[in-house]
Amino acid sequence: MASTASTARQKRLIIASTFIGSTIEWYDFFIFGTVSALFLNKLFFPAVDPTMGTIFGFMTFATAWLVRPIGGVVAGHLGDRIGRKTTLLWSFIIMGAATTLIGLLPTYESAGYVGAVLLVLLRVVQGLSAGAEYGGAIVTVVEHADESRRGLFGSVPQSAAFFGLLLGNLTFLAMTMLDKQALMNWGWRVPFVLSAAMLMVGIYIRNRVAESPAFVKAKAAGNIEKLPVMTVLREFPQQLLGVLFAQAAPNTFFYTCAVAMVSYAVSKLKMNQADMLIAVSVGAAVEMLMIPVYGILSDRIGGRKVFVWGIAALLIGAIPFCLAVEARSYAGMVAGYVWVLGVGHAACHSSQASLFSDMFPTSVRYTGISAGYQMSGAIFGGPLPIVATVLIAYQNGGIRLFFGYAMLIGLVSLIAIMASKPHYSLVGSDGDQPGRKHQINTAP
Repeated sequence: MASTASTARQKRLIIASTFIGSTIEWYDFFIFGTVSALFLNKLFFPAVDPTMGTIFGFMTFATAWLVRPIGGVVAGHLGDRIGRKTTLLWSFIIMGAATTLIGLLPTYESAGYVGAVLLVLLRVVQGLSAGAEYGGAIVTVVEHADESRRGLFGSVPQSAAFFGLLLGNLTFLAMTMLDKQALMNWGWRVPFVLSAAMLMVGIYIRNRVAESPAFVKAKAAGNIEKLPVMTVLREFPQQLLGVLFAQAAPNTFFYTCAVAMVSYAVSKLKMNQADMLIAVSVGAAVEMLMIPVYGILSDRIGGRKVFVWGIAALLIGAIPFCLAVEARSYAGMVAGYVWVLGVGHAACHSSQASLFSDMFPTSVRYTGISAGYQMSGAIFGGPLPIVATVLIAYQNGGIRLFFGYAMLIGLVSLIAIMASKPHYSLVGSDGDQPGRKHQINTAP
């Protein structure tokens, strides 16, 4: 009885610590997206043409995505060999330190391009940390869950990511209450420096989490791969590509909303910064609430069906969202944010933790998920604002070509998830060998 109560307490702690830790980690990562959309060109690249300054700002944003696969593979290697807990804790510490230092950087006005170089380096560090976070967080929480609740448990870090986005946007929204001079001088720094206080809280919480039971049993059984990434490449290439292309559409549509359209609305349509931050915040709040709902649904009907619905919803919402932006309809844009984030993206984001976890056995799960997810981000997520800027400039300020690109990526993801291979059950797989047992067909 006492053991059951202890297990229940540990699961509550896992949920709480995962939610709080992931909130802080993704707050740190996402606030850079807001800065790149609204401030970077003025703070670090004011000497170039405004369009090029925007592109340079987005290139700095994209650097984190380009190194995230490296962070994912390195963290996956460590997480699959020495444990999920230690790897996650250090990724969190590194992210918090890098974010705080960004808030202390000199701008172009005081140090020329020295500040920009340091900014890129710290953004690279953020990317390495974020590459470690995603796979570790979902693997840890899913491996602690009962079989019947993996969808719900897996949705926790996903929901937390949007609470981090919401928290970051609300912090910047508060900063926009300052006059323009104060905002450009020091106001933009506040959200970054606040990360130092959050870091202390997160370290305390994450340090209390127990190691994943599945990893403990796999280690006891001697089922530890020397080079997990080589095992993934050799025995699970189709699953790796399945994660990569399935995640392409959620990445594309999320950064369309959170970064590209915010920048377009403010710089091209001359809409108010605060209004756009509110629109993103509304969409993020709805998604944060909907993710656990979809998580429960994925436990009932299967994660793949929920994911497929999410991609379909993104495609359905693309054209109305595009027309709302063209019409400069703020109400239409808010509705678009709610639909794209709260309906379509939420479905994909909530179901992917259990869905992707099932694609790999315990011994390479951290590596397989991290590598596929982060490569997808490097290809389709980070460069998305640059792609948007180039396609919009090519169309002389129009956005239909860009939205057509987003819809094409949506079709690619739909095909990828429908064609994905049978999965590996977590049940009884604590000491499994890659590609040899516990294979289950979960096709819809």
